[in-house]
Amino acid sequence: MDTYLIKYLRDNLDNELSKKYIDFFKIELDWHIYNSERHISKEYHRNREKGWKEKTVSLLQYSNAIFKKPSHSEKLNILSTINFSERNLLANAGFNPYSPVWQPMGRKNIFGDLKTINWHKKIQNLIQKKDFYEYLNENLYEELEDFQKYLIDKYREKDFRALLVSSDQYFYSKYFIDVFKKLDRPSLVFSHGLPAIYSTDVDNRSDYLMVWSEKIKQNYINSGFDEAKIKVIGNLKYKMIPNNKELRSNLSDVLIVPVSSILWHQHEYDNTVVVDKSMIVLYLYKVQKVLKKLGVKKARYRPHPSIDKQWVHAFLDQDFFICDNESLEDSLKHSSLVIGATSTVLLESLVNGVNYLVFEPKEENNINMAGLKLVPPFDGSDEKVMIACNEDELEKMLRFNALTDYSLVRDYIQDFDISILKELIK
Repeated sequence: MDTYLIKYLRDNLDNELSKKYIDFFKIELDWHIYNSERHISKEYHRNREKGWKEKTVSLLQYSNAIFKKPSHSEKLNILSTINFSERNLLANAGFNPYSPVWQPMGRKNIFGDLKTINWHKKIQNLIQKKDFYEYLNENLYEELEDFQKYLIDKYREKDFRALLVSSDQYFYSKYFIDVFKKLDRPSLVFSHGLPAIYSTDVDNRSDYLMVWSEKIKQNYINSGFDEAKIKVIGNLKYKMIPNNKELRSNLSDVLIVPVSSILWHQHEYDNTVVVDKSMIVLYLYKVQKVLKKLGVKKARYRPHPSIDKQWVHAFLDQDFFICDNESLEDSLKHSSLVIGATSTVLLESLVNGVNYLVFEPKEENNINMAGLKLVPPFDGSDEKVMIACNEDELEKMLRFNALTDYSLVRDYIQDFDISILKELIK
């Protein structure tokens, strides 16, 4: 039985060009189906309105691209949408990074011209305001193919040696990875967290996938990825991580990182997941029940930024739950324990010296409350992680003060190695 509209469209269109662009617009088409309800925060709405400050910054960035000509450099030009925490990292490594007008960063070295800006605005208008059926237009696909020729000429003239992006799932990433393939220049996707899904449908179309550790690399290989494309570059954010650290672990100031019961697009073509949006509430109810048994009077909770906090809070016991609005770093500084679902916060918590107990209620086939298959290290395959699959197990772990092994940090975060980029980009 057909269960996914976008796959049906892709597989039943008459020509290869149409199939190609239905695939390129997959997530943007998904938004028309899955991203339309109150529980999604406004920042993640397809048609969100920009404020005057954001519009002003965009105008300055476009002006920079059109009018400011960068000085000549002997360094290798690359096009990048990656915001490294060290500002001059790429420049010091021998690269001259530009950000594109379709995802500009800062106000300098933005590459594009008026023609490209107008094209970008047209695509944005399509994505944000047009109806689903307007994507099903062969003339649109022909225009996109023609514009690639223009971009290829511009990028070849600039001699861009590589493309750096944070994902290959959105239209712009897919489109420009395709441009760089036609230029015969490498594209690199930088994994930006602890993966919650390992699938060859996700982050697999670039030439290389840059990951944090050998452990993550092996997880990708086990899921079917080509070993040669997975490169361990490490994590620039965390430096000089100690090999050992004593973890805080008590009930005085508990932070809960609930399951994200939201999915505004499908990750895979052959595994359609429809999430019950109330699962985040049910998850918090379950944790509250256990904590109250142990005498806890209040706890903080921290939803994923894509979920509307006010929508969640209206379901909760206002005397027990406090919505955490601090930065994650500040929040973890005073947290005494974190109870959470699948999240990169597992590693961030340990790095900050706070115990993290994984609470992932699941079905027999390892499917969690969000309808997603659990992956390492959240699936029980790693003995270093303390995992509770039901309320009784969570209560037992809390009573006996079970500790996740801090050394897990070193398994999943390696030191950043810029030499990998120098090897791949010539």
